[in-house]
Amino acid sequence: MIRIAPSPSGRPVLTVVDTAASWCVFKPDVAALLDQFDRLPDLVALSTRLGVFRGRLYRGFITLMADEGEPLEVQATVFVAPDWPGPNFLGYQGLLQRIRFAVDPESNRFYFGRL
Repeated sequence: MIRIAPSPSGRPVLTVVDTAASWCVFKPDVAALLDQFDRLPDLVALSTRLGVFRGRLYRGFITLMADEGEPLEVQATVFVAPDWPGPNFLGYQGLLQRIRFAVDPESNRFYFGRL
């Protein structure tokens, strides 16, 4: 899990890094922090292990918080469904594909940087 800030003034939230996730998926309470994101017009459906959820996609900048080194601001596409019961996820499509990253499972560290 890593900390991200979904807006420049937003409080950091914990997210699960999931390279198999189609999108970043945020809980409804985190969606309230997306005030500077652009809402994309169409409703979309996302099929997950918890079922199918209908929601909206938002596009804006997220800051990956760093325990060491510098934080990184990157554009992200985020799925928000009002009834999403799971944790916050950082997915490959819409965010991780836009950065260089590595995971060290032995130390449980996530390394990231610009492409």
